[in-house]
Amino acid sequence: MRKAAAFALTVLALALTPHAHAQDETPGQQSQIAASVPTAGYSCGRNSYPLNCSGIPANVGGTFWLDVYYNNSPATGFILFNGVADLGQATITSATTTKDSLGHVMQLSVTFQGTTNDGDNGTFAGTGTFNFTFYKTSGGSGRGGGYPGYIMILTSGTLVITYN
Repeated sequence: MRKAAAFALTVLALALTPHAHAQDETPGQQSQIAASVPTAGYSCGRNSYPLNCSGIPANVGGTFWLDVYYNNSPATGFILFNGVADLGQATITSATTTKDSLGHVMQLSVTFQGTTNDGDNGTFAGTGTFNFTFYKTSGGSGRGGGYPGYIMILTSGTLVITYN
């Protein structure tokens, strides 16, 4: 009985104790985040439109997902952060590309705006530059072999975040 009462008091004390919050970002504070890609690059899977690359590891911990409709006018899409600092989701507001002779996106530059996920209703804006390479697969699978296609490899990426 005493153990149950002590446990109940401990739970109550924890529930009523104010929790410490991280220092809020100051307006204008910048943070640079790099894609933490291995030497051979990070596979984004099959080349597709919209440009889609998920689970990109960040050098500060966590991952992010890049999804860009770069042919739209204006470009649209999002960057969804998962465990990357206090960043939530960002909406892409512009995108420019550099393509090779086959039409593959070799470089993508984006601008974006988003919100933090630490409960302070903070916002941020930023830019990102991503570099890709491609390789052609030798064959598909299943009956008839399928279309081999191209695999998109992220070779580098940098995001510069400015808190508002």
